[in-house]
Amino acid sequence: MPLQDELDAVRERCHESTPQHISRVRQGAIEDLVSSGIAERAVRAGDYAPRFRLRDSDGKAISSNDLLERGPVLVVFYRGRWCPYCRLDLRALEAVARNLRSTGVSIVAVSPQTADESGATERIHNLSFPCLVDRGGRVASAFGLRWKVSQELRAAELETGLDLAAVNGEPSWTLTMPARYVIGPDGIVEYADISVDYTRRGDPTELFPVLNQIRARVVH
Repeated sequence: MPLQDELDAVRERCHESTPQHISRVRQGAIEDLVSSGIAERAVRAGDYAPRFRLRDSDGKAISSNDLLERGPVLVVFYRGRWCPYCRLDLRALEAVARNLRSTGVSIVAVSPQTADESGATERIHNLSFPCLVDRGGRVASAFGLRWKVSQELRAAELETGLDLAAVNGEPSWTLTMPARYVIGPDGIVEYADISVDYTRRGDPTELFPVLNQIRARVVH
């Protein structure tokens, strides 16, 4: 089943089980992000990717410079383990991770959640790629993906039991727009898929043509 079909099914279930006033606030936040133009200002294909150095859930430092020395890098930004759409997205990527790595790409997932939450994400979903800790959304901000949660949305999420200050281990109440970036060995973004609407994601199969083109250039 295509990833978006699975996401649509989750969205329908969430709509049925979530109080209407909370659904309205969440939808309003998506519409506000769309109208803000934040996605258009984010790092796009053809831009140089911001360099980063983050720690994994075990505290090991992983830098984009080191990864790019080995080949292209797929950077997956996600909101957190608490997000059912992100969980589906990560599982879909894991399902093709072995084939992705056969093209020479390194895969890392990045979120603002704590190391404990990141480690739980890896274990629960049996991920073969590391979940890096972007405390305060510093790297997400460099990519143009970080945004401030409104007071209305904050109150709605607290009502559902989601406390971002606790999950992320810092009080900013900011979120990261889900996104996937393929960065070539030269540091230039070859592919960018930014989900202003967090319930929508590109299918992982879209990554293969990009990665195969990079591999063909490297070989020749």
